[in-house]
Formats: sequence, structure tokens, C-alpha cells
Amino acid sequence: MYRAALQSGAMHRSPSRWSRRAVIGLFSCLLWTTAVCAVDHPNFTGEWKLNVNRSSFGADSQPDSATYTIQHDGPRLVLDVDLDGKKTHAEVTTDGQERVTDSGPDSEIWTRAYWAGPVLVFESRDKARPAHASRGLRWTSRWNLSDDGKTLAILKHIRTPRGEFDQRLIFEKQD
Repeated sequence: MYRAALQSGAMHRSPSRWSRRAVIGLFSCLLWTTAVCAVDHPNFTGEWKLNVNRSSFGADSQPDSATYTIQHDGPRLVLDVDLDGKKTHAEVTTDGQERVTDSGPDSEIWTRAYWAGPVLVFESRDKARPAHASRGLRWTSRWNLSDDGKTLAILKHIRTPRGEFDQRLIFEKQD
């Protein structure tokens, strides 16, 4: 059988011909895998107002108003937050590295931001400064942008020394 295959030419292939086919096949598989696995990350740039009626606040008190103004450029987000007239500013990079995003006299807020598919995840913790007691606050926020880009849903899980609770914050993009 081997001899018949060899005589018919079925077993006589040059290594370079097989190498080219192997490279083309592997390259095709790589392109297909990249296309299938690639996830577009949404861009959160804009001014977002909290819809208090569509939101739920868990054990936290309901704010009168909240506005997020976001500049999102690649892995960098600049957030200006106005919560009932109290303004805060934070800059976040979505590379998964933990960094200080807010600082006060008693503690710092450390945040790690990363993508989980099309969802932007923030893991934050309140870290006491030396000579101050830790408040033990931790929270995880998952940002989901609607398909039309007009609704931002933030699902937040908060852990405190007194227990855990969830929030669902719905923001609407302002034109």
C-alpha cells in the first residue's frame, strides 16, 4: 500500500508545500479566533444624569441628584461626579492595576479597573491612613452601556462591617 501511494504521488509532497499550507492554515485559524474573541469596549464619554426613579439604592439613602461627566479615551477615564452638590474628581486607567483614586485626611480610596468583556469593572476599597482606624468598606461596580449608548447601568455590590447590599444605578446620557 505504501508503495502504491508513493508511486501515485500521494506520499510525495515537498516539505515546503506542506509548510506553506500549515502556515496559511494556522494564520487563518488565528484570524478567525481573533475576530470571534475580539470585544469592542464601549466608550462612556459624555454627561450622565441619574434616573432616581429607575434606580435602587439598597441600604444607602437615595440622593436627590447625581451627574457623572466622563471623558473616556482608550484605557483612561476622567470622572467628574456631582452627587447632591458634592463634587469629586477621579482619574482611572483600565489596566487592572490598583491606584489611589481619592484621598482624604483619614483614608484613601484604592481602585482597580479592568474590562470583563464589554463590562467595565471597578473594584474599590477604603484604606485607612496610619494612625486611623479602617472603616472596612469595599465595593465592586460593573458598568454596562446599552446597545444604543443612551443608558448606563451601574450594578454595585457594597461590603461594610455591618453587612452587604446591592445598588442598581441607572444613568441617562444627556445630549
